[in-house]
Amino acid sequence: MQVLIVQRSLRPPGGGNAVAAWMVHALADRHDVTTLTARDWSVQETNAFYGTSIPDRVTRLVVPAPWRWLSGLPENRLSRLRMCSVLRYARPLATQYEVLITADNYAAFAKPGFQYLHFPADLHPEPTRLKPIVDVYFTLCDRVLGAPWTDAAKNVTITNSQWTAAGLERMGHVSTPIVLYPPVIDPGAGLRWDQRDDVFLCIGRFHGSKRIEMAISIVQRIRATALPNARLIIVGSPVDTEYTTRIHGIAARAGAWIEFRQDISRADLNRLMGRSRYGIQAMEHEHFGMATAEMTRAGCIVLAHRSGGSPEVLNNEDALLWVNEDDAVAKFARLDVEDLRARLREHARSYSAETFAERFREIVATSAGGTRGR
Repeated sequence: MQVLIVQRSLRPPGGGNAVAAWMVHALADRHDVTTLTARDWSVQETNAFYGTSIPDRVTRLVVPAPWRWLSGLPENRLSRLRMCSVLRYARPLATQYEVLITADNYAAFAKPGFQYLHFPADLHPEPTRLKPIVDVYFTLCDRVLGAPWTDAAKNVTITNSQWTAAGLERMGHVSTPIVLYPPVIDPGAGLRWDQRDDVFLCIGRFHGSKRIEMAISIVQRIRATALPNARLIIVGSPVDTEYTTRIHGIAARAGAWIEFRQDISRADLNRLMGRSRYGIQAMEHEHFGMATAEMTRAGCIVLAHRSGGSPEVLNNEDALLWVNEDDAVAKFARLDVEDLRARLREHARSYSAETFAERFREIVATSAGGTRGR
């Protein structure tokens, strides 16, 4: 089967790119897979970071200039236009492939394909400000694409959590979504609890949506009330320069108990998770919680905001889910660590990368005929 995977990027880091990489991994040993991206990517680099085993024989196509320059922008800038620039070149290629796939949310393909949605986004979101300018921007994106964005509603939609699926169903733009939890790499069991450090890990992109300043505040209060030797290690990639500068400033004022680890390797991340006791995730309405799942698989006890997909990741454990700083600090003081670790590590195995790959193959095999027939 000829498969085209359309993605702005397959380069680390990023949860969406991880899903796309494992899609390539799942299909490349059984089908002829081609990728179309906004800039080139390295099979070796992607395999090393995400734990995939993508073969070199995968064909890599890249959009031509002048659209390639868009890939150098911060990820939260002109994202719709960047996706439209990639889809613009995917549309004439559609006749050469039996299956079209993206893990980059909505995709207006030239014929029905598969799209993996990471959050319950509206096909045409109503601008919250500067409506005339945003309307012009959306119109420009459709013109670059050469088709209406609503073509994405014809695809088979896969989602990363029950929470995302429920949100999409309420919007009514797509048919019943298929829930497929993202691939969570097994970081290993790590050290025994008594050998681990009293360290909180906050893992994710350095972006305002992650609310890292709140994580700092929560751990600071836990130090003052329950665990005076606790440290916080903030791990991630500086995707937003202004926000990165701000949280570095907040951390410097808080004290030397906070460290930063930027763009570390997968092996180093696994070792860090394996010797740390706790995790803290402060993002509201996090779509799934890849870092929360990875830390849980590594044996950490993670406190996460009670919203989005995080409750699913943590098996709806009330002891770990909080709604504000006071709640988070109080929950930590009452933790029954041994009981929680045993239950959660068993639950987290359902998010394995192997489970993702097997289930994704089944979805494509079952639904591909239907997409070709629409």
